[in-house]
This record gives sequence, structure tokens and C-alpha cells, in this order.
Amino acid sequence: MDHFRTVGFTLERDELGSLLKRAVDRGTLIEAPHGDYHVWTPGAGAELWVNMYRLGGRHKELAGVNPHFTGDARLGAIVEGIEPNAEFALEGEIYAWASPHGDEHELYPFSASVPDFDASLAARETPFRTVLALAGFAHEFAWWRDRRDYDEYLRAEPSAFAATSFVPLGLFGNNTGRARSQALVTGIVRASETRINPATERAFRYVRLETYGGEIDIIASPDIVAGEPAVGGVARARCWLTARLVDEGAPSSPA
Repeated sequence: MDHFRTVGFTLERDELGSLLKRAVDRGTLIEAPHGDYHVWTPGAGAELWVNMYRLGGRHKELAGVNPHFTGDARLGAIVEGIEPNAEFALEGEIYAWASPHGDEHELYPFSASVPDFDASLAARETPFRTVLALAGFAHEFAWWRDRRDYDEYLRAEPSAFAATSFVPLGLFGNNTGRARSQALVTGIVRASETRINPATERAFRYVRLETYGGEIDIIASPDIVAGEPAVGGVARARCWLTARLVDEGAPSSPA
């Protein structure tokens, strides 16, 4: 799945170079122990993160580029582990348990990629409680107009999951890295709209889901979403998870 296209960017060679240059020239600089992030936020929640290694003086080397999305969804969590990418020092994932604030009860584990991993997590000790801005870049997407329609679907597909459920697919087996940050998320649609990435004028679908334990922003390429998902209905997405820490509490040990 092309995660860049999911949020309206492109990997096409004749356009990618221009996007990278604009990201470096216009983006916000975030310094980290192993290099720099140039974060470009052209609008509509879409973000492009260009990772650079410092070579000395003003010289830098491209270390990677990743899409991200910033929305309104929030999910309380206890981060139990951090996993640096062995090949790209500025990238990595967290291993966490969903845990609403004020409740030490852990609901389910999951892994998510963190775009500012080296800047926000390099010096952190685990475990700690936080609030995550969690986004899912959809590989597959389905929706139902209301709970009654979804209940009818469940009667026909008894192996399906509840209307608010979170299945950490990437934690099954021996997955690592981005393959580990995969989930099947089902929830109630709280917001739904088509957005336009101002950098490319390409459309993408935005859906905010209330799922088990919190909320997640789902973004999807328009060609995998049939029709207009109804607010108040049920939606399900198989997706790659990416997250940023937006509110850190005091260090906390799991119950």
C-alpha cells in the first residue's frame, strides 16, 4: 500500500523531488540526537516528514521520508517498549497498551510507528503513560450505515468483530518495524469528509472513529472507499498505525 497516496501525496518520480525540496525549504526543523526532521504541513492534516543525517557544517544526507497525519482523535496509552529501526536511526515504533486516562486497566496491546521517534523517545525510559494522536493509513476500508446494518452483517459473518474493536494484527507472528504496526480497527464514525491535500490537490478520505478505548483518525485513498461513510454508522479499516505523543503524564508502571 502506498501510504503517501493515502494522504494525498505521491511517490511519482517527476513530483517527489519537488515535494521533498518544498518540505526541506518550508518545513519546521526538529533536531534529534541522530539527525534532523524537516516537517512540512501543507494543510488538511497531511504531513511530510523528511529525515536527514547531519554530515558536518551545513551538509546533510537524506535518511528517509514518511507521510503522517494530524487530526483530533486521541487514545490514552501506557508505552511499555520502544523499538528503534536498526537501519534508519531516526525511525522506530512503540509497543503500548491502550489505557484510558485515570484507569490503570490495560485493554489491549498494539504497536505504532512514530514519525519523530528519535526526538521524542531517544531519552525516554519505559513504562510511561501518555496520550497518543493515533492515525491509521487504511489498506482496506468498509462501512455500514448504522448499528442495525452492522448487526445484520455480524449474523452473516459470526467470525467478525464487535462494532468497537481493535485487533493488533502486526503483533501476531514475528513481525518487526512497520509490519508490526498493523491493526484491524472497527468503530463508530464520528466525523467523515473528503479532504484535499493543498500540496498536490489530490483528494483523500478522512474518517474519525470511536473505537474500543479511544479514538483513531483513519485516512484512506478514495479508490478504496465506496460511497460516503455515514456519521453514526460503523466503519472498519485494516491499517498501518502512526502516532505522536501529545500529552505526557508522570511515569507510570502498569497495574
